[in-house]
Amino acid sequence: MTSLFIALKIIPMIFMALFPVVNPVGTALVLDGMSRGVDEQSWKAMSRKIALYSFLLLSFFFFLGSYILKLFGISIPIVQLSGGVVLALMGWQLLNQKENNDPVSNEELEKHTRSIDPKAFYPFTFPLTIGPGGLAVVLTFSAHLDRESRLVLTLEQGAATVGIFLMCLVVMVCYSNLKFMTKRFSASGALAVSKILAFFVLCIGVEIAWAGFKALGVH
Repeated sequence: MTSLFIALKIIPMIFMALFPVVNPVGTALVLDGMSRGVDEQSWKAMSRKIALYSFLLLSFFFFLGSYILKLFGISIPIVQLSGGVVLALMGWQLLNQKENNDPVSNEELEKHTRSIDPKAFYPFTFPLTIGPGGLAVVLTFSAHLDRESRLVLTLEQGAATVGIFLMCLVVMVCYSNLKFMTKRFSASGALAVSKILAFFVLCIGVEIAWAGFKALGVH
């Protein structure tokens, strides 16, 4: 039971770490301008496809991250330390970044409203939805898992998969309801939530970096 509780904490941690980096609300508002002229049913289908691709991409880097690190000869404590620092810096930047409200030109809108189906993976999934920041988050969490106990490792991997799935579910919901969001969602409310979550990203990054630092001290 204790192992289960330890693993379950991964779900909110990875979700809160991914949310401000993926920024489904902000990205949805960007995609609203890029999807004008597309009928609602076609865009809902596209939203499901983007969410699926996002889940597969994040899961791939999460589960195979350790093998990628071994390929380059990078130790887990080093990734914990450097990844934690990067994650903390992301949180700091997200806390201090200024919102850009510059309007998108009509030429740019016209460019992205036609033939959107081939763009489901690139650029809608990568890098607009899942960029290098999102990949860095899952790689860091992959290195942060408890590998001393097979049971705990399996539970944490399952919990992380749930967290990634929930993040991609939010992506699908936000993208599918672009018109509703543009009319109902408060820009100031979205900003406040993103800043609060950015602070949690900062804290999570510091915790992971500290764990890596302690691991290096042991070895």
